[in-house]
Amino acid sequence: MDTPRTLYKITSNSPGSEVAAEVAAAFASASIVFRKIDSNYSTKLLRRSKSLFAFADKYRGSYQASCPFYCSYSGYQDELLWAAAWLYKAGGGNNYLNYASSNQGWSQVASEFSWDNKFAGAQTLLAKEFLNGKSNLEKFKKDADAFICALMPGSTSIQIKTTPGGLLYTRDSSNLQYVTGATMVLFMYSKVLETAGKGGVTCGSVTFSTSNIKAFAKSQVDYILGNNPLKMSNMVGFGSKYPTQLHHRASSIPSIYNHPSRVGCNDGYSSWYNSNNPNPNIHVGAIVGGPNSGDQFVDSRSDYSHSEPTTYMNAAFVGSVAALISQGSEVEQSLQMPELNKTTLYDRQSTKNISY
Repeated sequence: MDTPRTLYKITSNSPGSEVAAEVAAAFASASIVFRKIDSNYSTKLLRRSKSLFAFADKYRGSYQASCPFYCSYSGYQDELLWAAAWLYKAGGGNNYLNYASSNQGWSQVASEFSWDNKFAGAQTLLAKEFLNGKSNLEKFKKDADAFICALMPGSTSIQIKTTPGGLLYTRDSSNLQYVTGATMVLFMYSKVLETAGKGGVTCGSVTFSTSNIKAFAKSQVDYILGNNPLKMSNMVGFGSKYPTQLHHRASSIPSIYNHPSRVGCNDGYSSWYNSNNPNPNIHVGAIVGGPNSGDQFVDSRSDYSHSEPTTYMNAAFVGSVAALISQGSEVEQSLQMPELNKTTLYDRQSTKNISY
């Protein structure tokens, strides 16, 4: 593929606190994962995380000014709190918890957890510390509770509605990104509450137990995987019925094995974009944008708001599935993928499987 891929960088003169802080959070969390299997790498990740956080905080500013796509709408304060919370959790020191406490005025009640808005995630991490005895973090606990109240059906303060089939519906474009993000937080916060011996969250006159919250979160996972009015999985390659016309270049253009000649930058549109045929390459495991507000899905690659897969939809979904498996849920068996899809890229137009 020879499509131009322009690289951008942030500097002290052209800052991007969202980007630097988000990478700091990623490095800090990854350092926890690698601590027991590669301590040297874990130490390096934590060290780099601290440097990135210091840069993000010292040179505060948004990358919004030079942003063509994926612009920041929530600002950079959520990423700074998110990074500080992960740095504290990773053992970076009490100064990161003090940073979060000193800046808790930044915390806002959220109704989504997404690539843009990290408040709910930071609030969940910091609410755990509050419940562990850090009394100066109460606002994060209140805001985390408010996130639950914004999502749970039957809540007196509900902000996010559900489709007739029961799916959380935040907005039309790639709605499943908000579903997978919210669902992961619902599972994680339930665990935080249970570990602290708390029974649930009170939303006005209604109290939701942790069991209620987890059951609703599981219903969202089940919907994505096919328990919905269309009886269709929103994960490609899972189940007997799933989207076949993804808005995805590599999936919709034949592989080099079947089309060895060069495909020009605009050839994908002229030759394959408007085709009504299924994509030649099955993008196994990809989650699409999902149905509309009426639980309907048009399987068309031109309808990118609903047929486009993204990494941020799948990434959060992994957290929810991990939570279900850790609870011994029946989802563990149902998530077994077809044998041919485990180690191969399947090409519909070929009689053979092409190994990675």
